[in-house]
Amino acid sequence: MDGRTAGPVSQVDYFDVREQGRAFADLALVSNGAGRVAVTGDGKPELVGAAQATWNLFRTLGAEPVAGRSFLPEDEARDDAAVALISFGLWQRRFAGAPSAVGSILHLDSSAVTVVGVLPRGFRFLHDADIWLPVQRGGSDSARDMHSHILIGRLAAGVSAEQAQSEVDAIAARLAQQFPDTNKGKGLLLWDLHRYMVRQARPGTLLLMATAGLVLLIACGNVAGLLLARGQRRLSEMAMRSALGATQRRLVRQLLTESVILTALAGAAGVGVAFLVQRSLLLRLLPAGSPGVPPPTVDGVALLFALCVSIVTGLLVGIVPALRGAGTQLAPRLRSGPRASEGVHGARMRSALVVVQVALSILLLVGSGLLARSLQNLASVKLGFEPAGVLTAGVRIQTADHPTPGQRIQLFASLLDEIAALPGVTSAGAVSKLPIASTATDWPIWPAHQPRPSNGDATMALARWATPGYFTAMGMPLLAGRDIGAGDLPGSTPVVVVTEAVARGLFPGQSPIGQRVRLGWTEDSFEVVGVVGNARINGLRSEFDEAMYLSAAQTDGSGLGFQLAVTALTLTVRTGVDPSLLADPIRKILERKDPNAVLGTPTSMTSIVDNDLSGSRTLLAAVGLLSAVALLLTAVGLYGVLAYQVSQRRNELGIRMAIGATSMSLIGMVMKQGATLVGSGLAAGLLAALPASFLLRQLLFGIGPLDPRTYLVAATSLALVGGMACFVPAWRATRVSLVEVLRRD
Repeated sequence: MDGRTAGPVSQVDYFDVREQGRAFADLALVSNGAGRVAVTGDGKPELVGAAQATWNLFRTLGAEPVAGRSFLPEDEARDDAAVALISFGLWQRRFAGAPSAVGSILHLDSSAVTVVGVLPRGFRFLHDADIWLPVQRGGSDSARDMHSHILIGRLAAGVSAEQAQSEVDAIAARLAQQFPDTNKGKGLLLWDLHRYMVRQARPGTLLLMATAGLVLLIACGNVAGLLLARGQRRLSEMAMRSALGATQRRLVRQLLTESVILTALAGAAGVGVAFLVQRSLLLRLLPAGSPGVPPPTVDGVALLFALCVSIVTGLLVGIVPALRGAGTQLAPRLRSGPRASEGVHGARMRSALVVVQVALSILLLVGSGLLARSLQNLASVKLGFEPAGVLTAGVRIQTADHPTPGQRIQLFASLLDEIAALPGVTSAGAVSKLPIASTATDWPIWPAHQPRPSNGDATMALARWATPGYFTAMGMPLLAGRDIGAGDLPGSTPVVVVTEAVARGLFPGQSPIGQRVRLGWTEDSFEVVGVVGNARINGLRSEFDEAMYLSAAQTDGSGLGFQLAVTALTLTVRTGVDPSLLADPIRKILERKDPNAVLGTPTSMTSIVDNDLSGSRTLLAAVGLLSAVALLLTAVGLYGVLAYQVSQRRNELGIRMAIGATSMSLIGMVMKQGATLVGSGLAAGLLAALPASFLLRQLLFGIGPLDPRTYLVAATSLALVGGMACFVPAWRATRVSLVEVLRRD
C-alpha cells in the first residue's frame, strides 16, 4: 500500500499490530536509538548507552541471559517496573562479574532500577547499549504520531514474508480508517533483519566485492598471458612428451595441475597476509553495519572461500594454455626446436587479454575518481555552522541532587558562565542534541491560528533545546530577531528560534518575528523570536534540515504544557586555542559545582564532522588501493606483452636496423602497437563505465555518475601509465644487435 515505511513506528501502533496479527511467532519492539544515562551509586559515575525494548525482544532474538532472568510480561504491564538488563561488559566493569550483580540496584539519572539479568558476552543489537529497560504498555492514541521504535518479528511456522506483509498491510489499513488524523497513509514495510542491519554498509561492501573481482580478473589476465608465453616456449617439450606416448588428456591434466599449484600457493600467501593485517588494515577498509553485526575475520569460511577461488582461478587461467600446449602438432614442433615463434592466434589472445585489462582498469579508475570527487564535495560542503575551534562534551546531572527546575537552570547557567570566563574561550552554550552527532527528534510545527495539520501534511522540524550563547558558540548566523535570552525562563512567554527554511515555509512573504506557532503535541503556543541560518544537522549528506530551537530553561518547567526535566545538555565551547586544552579546566569546574555530575568525553566539533566522513574515506581508501593495484597489474601486463613480442621479433628488428631503420622508427613502431592496445581498452572501458557508474549513485554526493572531468582524468592517467609501460619495450627494441641475431641463426 502507499505510504509503507521501514522507519520508526509508534509504540501504540506496535501493540495493535502485535495483538491483531497472526503471522508472527513473536513480535517485539526496540527503541530507534540509544540514549545516554548516568550510572551512579557504587563505583565511579559514568555515562553508558541505554535502550528500551519490549519484554519479548530477547526471546525473539534467541538471546538468553548468562545470569539472572530476562524481562517478563509483567514488566511490560506495570508502569512502575524499575528493572534492567545489563551488558556483559558492564557486568565485568562495574561488578567484576560477581553473581551478586543480579538483584543489585543501579541509579540511572537518579532513578533506581534493579538488575534482573546479564546479557551474553558480546551481545549488541542495533545499538551500542549497556543497559536495556522494558517498554511499558502506557500510551494514548495521540501518541500514534510519536515514531520512535522499530518492530522486530520472527515469522510463525509456515508463514512467508509475503503473507506477513499482506497481514500488516491489512492492519495498517484498518488503523488508518480508525485513526485518520494520525494513521492516514501510514504503513509498515517488512525487511529481512540481516538486510536491515547491514543496509548502510551494503552498497559499500558490494562495491568492494565488485572492485576486488575486477582486480582478480585483471590478475587472471596477467597470469594467463604469462602461461601462454610459457606454453609457447614449451611447445617442443609437449611435442616430445607426446612423441613418447603422453596422451592429450594427460598433457592437459599436467599443465592444469601446474597452474592450480601456482594459484593455490599465491592464494595461501594472500590469506597469510590478510591474517597478519586484518586488525591493523583490513577491518579499517571495510564498511561497518549496525551494532550486532560481527566484523569479518579470516576464519574457516574465509579460508575455504580463498581455496575455492584459488582453484577456480588456476583452472580459468590455465585451461586455454593447456589446450594449446597439449594440442600442438608433433612434427612441425620437433623440427622447429626451441626457436619456435609465437603464432598469430597466440599473439592475438595475449593482446586481447591486455585490452580487457585496460578496460577493467578504466572502470575502476572512473569509480574511484567519482568517489574521490564525492569525498571532496562532502569535505567542503557548507554546514551552516563553523566546527573549527569548538569543543563539545555532554553533561548529565542527577534530578535528586537538583530537584527543582530553578536549581537545574541555575547550575547550567553558572557552569556556562565560568566556562566562558576561561582564558581563550570566546563563547559558550549548550544544546540538547549536537549537530551531526545526534539526529532525529522531529516535531510538527504550524502557525498557531491554523488547526493542527493532518498526518503527513505538517511541516516537520528537528526539535532542539538550547541555552543563550549556543548559536554564537556554534557559529550559526542569526538572520533576524534575537537569540534565546537569559530571561526566557519558566513563567515567561514560551519562545522558539526557527531556521530560515522553517520560517519561509510557515510564513511565506511575511516576517516570522513575533508570530505565534504551535508545535509537537502541546496545547501551548510559542512566539518566534529569532531566525537562524539553515544547517546540516542529521549528517553531511543530508540537505539543510528544518529545525527549531526552544529555550532549555523553559523546557524544564511549564513552557511546553508538560514537564521535561532537562538533566542532560551538551556543552559547545568556542575557543581561539587548541580545544583539547579546555577539557581539564571544564572537568574541574563541573566537579567543584557537582561531584555527582557526569562529564562525557570532550570531543572537538571538527572530529565529529570528520567522523561523519570516515565511512566515505574508508570506502575511497579501499577502492583507491584496489584501483592502484589494478593499474599496476595492467601496466605490468602491457609491458609483458610488448616485451615478449619484441623478444619474438628480434630477428626482424635486427634486419630492419641493418637496412637503415632508425631508433626512433623502431620505438614508434612498438609504441604504436602498444597505443593500439591501450586505445582499444580505453574505448571499451569508457563505454562500459557509462552505464556501470550509475550503480554508484547511492554513494555519490554533489556529482553525477557521468561527470566528464572524472572520465577525462581517469583516461589521461591510464594513458600516461600505459605510455610508460610501452616505452621500455620500445626502447629495448633499439638495443637489438645484428651481430647477436646472426650468431643465433
